[in-house]
Amino acid sequence: MRIIIGGIALTGLAGCMVTQPLAPKLNTPPKPLLQKSIFQISYSSELESARIKSVQLPAHTVKKLDSVFIDASKVSMTDELHKALANILSKKGLIVDNSEATDYRLVVQQIDLTYGKDKVYVLNKPSSDHPYIAKISQTMPTKQCSNITASLSMRLTHNQSTDVVWFAKSSVDSAGFQGIPMQYTFTETQNITNEKDVKNFIEQQNTDEARRARYQASVDIPKYIVEPVQTPLVKVAGACEQDEVNALTPKMLLKLTQGLVDKLNVQ
Repeated sequence: MRIIIGGIALTGLAGCMVTQPLAPKLNTPPKPLLQKSIFQISYSSELESARIKSVQLPAHTVKKLDSVFIDASKVSMTDELHKALANILSKKGLIVDNSEATDYRLVVQQIDLTYGKDKVYVLNKPSSDHPYIAKISQTMPTKQCSNITASLSMRLTHNQSTDVVWFAKSSVDSAGFQGIPMQYTFTETQNITNEKDVKNFIEQQNTDEARRARYQASVDIPKYIVEPVQTPLVKVAGACEQDEVNALTPKMLLKLTQGLVDKLNVQ
């Protein structure tokens, strides 16, 4: 009788060991809402608008429907600029003729593109006290940009008398032509730096061994660590590099051409 009772008692003890409770599984905590922000800064410089000098002499009155021949033999003028000049003269009421037997001859005397000293742009006072902008203020307070000056001069002569009727010249540099600050942006995104660590912790704590060990015990799940990450500055407005400045020159010369011919008085 004693042997039977002892066997029953051992069986009951073994059953208790097998069915020992497990702590509930841990759930992966929800990720925080991550933000993305775009910031803008700008650099400015002293700018000079196009300088124009125009003199028209009273010896001959230039009238609408007078004919004019464009003489670009002294300069290297693109077909696009030549065509633009012809259109501008036509809008003034003059008749542009390809033959030289005209009332007037418009001589393009100078078309020059000259690189000068780099233009220095200074960081404008930021509207934000963002730490990254503060760092930029210390490390990049200025920007140096390529600068090119375009110069153009013309002379209008009366063919029959060879009198000079009008002459004008103008110039502008690439900074003044643009007339805008250099604008840059950077993007700041929030990243979770320990997401893998949190995931590994949850997986380790959800093993049977760990669940038995923490039964009826509290567990502190690691909190997500969120840190901001900034992109490098990206220029969104303004020409600064040499190739960007070079690309401006056709428009610069067109602006000078329009400005000069606008000064010609046609009655």
